[in-house]
Amino acid sequence: MPKIQAVLLDLDDTLLINDMESFTPHYYRALLNKMSGVCPAGAFVEALNSGVRAMVYNDGRQGTNAEVFDREFYRRLERDPHEIAPILLDFYANEFEALAQHTQPDPLARELVQLLQARGYQIAIATQPLFPRIAIEARLRWAGVGADEFHYDLITSYENMRACKPRTAYFEDVLQQLGRRATEALMVGDSPEADMPAGRMGLYTFWVDRGRLEGADVQSDARGTLADLYELVETGAIDAL
Repeated sequence: MPKIQAVLLDLDDTLLINDMESFTPHYYRALLNKMSGVCPAGAFVEALNSGVRAMVYNDGRQGTNAEVFDREFYRRLERDPHEIAPILLDFYANEFEALAQHTQPDPLARELVQLLQARGYQIAIATQPLFPRIAIEARLRWAGVGADEFHYDLITSYENMRACKPRTAYFEDVLQQLGRRATEALMVGDSPEADMPAGRMGLYTFWVDRGRLEGADVQSDARGTLADLYELVETGAIDAL
């Protein structure tokens, strides 16, 4: 039996070429435009940032990231969730789609997911669970690997996770939901800070080099482009990590 049974794929700057530092200002601008006339921009941004911080610091004991976000966000905003939540949902269902123009698909992403699926690996989209699932599914479509086309054993989102990367609780939760031991899983991602710490838990790691961290000393079992990872899977060398 192959050593690696499950592949955990990060999304932004891994399957989808999307530098979040560049993407986030466009995202905030679109979201603020949606909320204009509903609540003051300053108060909204402060509440949003507080909600995001609460998710980042969630240690797994405070409820799901969605529950943690809602408690902090609406407490800060001092507005009725029944008034604001439908507007946010409408934003993700409609305006969010326009942000695809600030990202690029990686042609190898689709081929990689097809190969992993054909070889029978469990596949988890192990993205940072700060967004609702609707926004994550949108970015999967932008990457050409939509959840309507491919079966994923898990897509981490703020609704189903209780911690963020690189917290141990995040990786433990993913492994538990997949029914796998750490030594049966490979974490694939671009972030040395968020993704590669999975190695400390015993997961194998593949660092996706997008050329943004030239000269960086990244601790990983393997590294390269999605093409390099594809070759590892295709040749079976993935089990020699």
